Amino acid sequence: MKNYKMNFFELQVTLSFCIIFLLRMLGVFSIIPALSKYGLYLAGGNKFLIGLSVSVYATTQMIFQIPFGILSDRFNRKKIIIFGLFVFLIGSIIAANINSIWGLIIGRAIQGAGAISGVSMALLSDLVRKENHIKSISAIGASFAVSFLISIVFGSFIIEKFSFSFIFWFSAIFSILCILIILFIVPNSKNIKFEKDIKIFHQKNIKYLFNKKFCRFYFSIFSLHFLLTMHFLIIPNQLELSGVKFNYHWVVYLITIIFSFFILYFIMFYSKFYLFFKNIIEICIFFIFLSSLIFLFFDNHLIYLILSLQIFFIAFNILEVFLPSYLSREISINNYKGRIMSIYSTSQYLGICLGGILNGWLYSCLNVSKIFFCEVCLVFIWFVFNCFCKK
Repeated sequence: MKNYKMNFFELQVTLSFCIIFLLRMLGVFSIIPALSKYGLYLAGGNKFLIGLSVSVYATTQMIFQIPFGILSDRFNRKKIIIFGLFVFLIGSIIAANINSIWGLIIGRAIQGAGAISGVSMALLSDLVRKENHIKSISAIGASFAVSFLISIVFGSFIIEKFSFSFIFWFSAIFSILCILIILFIVPNSKNIKFEKDIKIFHQKNIKYLFNKKFCRFYFSIFSLHFLLTMHFLIIPNQLELSGVKFNYHWVVYLITIIFSFFILYFIMFYSKFYLFFKNIIEICIFFIFLSSLIFLFFDNHLIYLILSLQIFFIAFNILEVFLPSYLSREISINNYKGRIMSIYSTSQYLGICLGGILNGWLYSCLNVSKIFFCEVCLVFIWFVFNCFCKK
């Protein structure tokens, strides 16, 4: 793999999107740790509706990703992103002003309806050379991790100094800042030509959107986030059973995430093995399979739990970077880029939604060993499907 340096234009675009994703996700993540406690104080609040307020964001993200992608292939991508951020802004204001659980649910649903992830990745791939896609996407992936870590402290600080609703006011302010960045810093993709006569639901177009090489990436991101959701439903309890108090779980996550990003950086900038990059998806799926086996056989041993979690996060972060980068390289027609990246993002949120629902159901009727066995089976199916679609 050739190692091209990013020029000033590409650095400007990458840094702009890093700030946009960091600010937007900071507003999303900050509310989650506080919901289980403060949601009960809202009018009509109960545990089921609090769970609904968490999942409704991912649900509307899943519903609106593809429509936003279709619009971005027909019109200016920047305008669609600005519209999505404006929708997120409206949802934040509603959630901040209505002191009931249903107001929170409605606000979160409208926030999720501003589904710009796929469009943003499409615009990024328009503006950055293919040789530097991986670097740009890895930087954005790092901004996601940073926003998650900051949100753990940020949400608690805002509630302590102000009130619960102020988290949404900060989300609204962050949305305005993101809109200004898109308007005045991120350039248009003027060199990209789009055909205007493409029929969205034409049989040939559907076959192209869902051909084997693209479905490989759709199913991979779905499986990856399904497993991530499964882990965060089960692992906290297993860590407690292994002797780690809940207040110290963040230390385990912080160490494993930082180390996984160190490995990712080393692989991207220092690895010279072409065959490794050519087969990196299969290699990562294999390591996730290995991680699942360790979970299965050593589910209550702290050292093995941390080892398994570390292996999973290394593979997870590598796939988070390489999957969208390799997918964008496979797209030969610019008209489809917004749609394909949006279907990819929809698959990601579908994995989160189904992961929460199905794993919650499994957790209520199966023991931990049987759930981890189901995980091993899923990863095996994922590996076989990926190999089949790669041919």
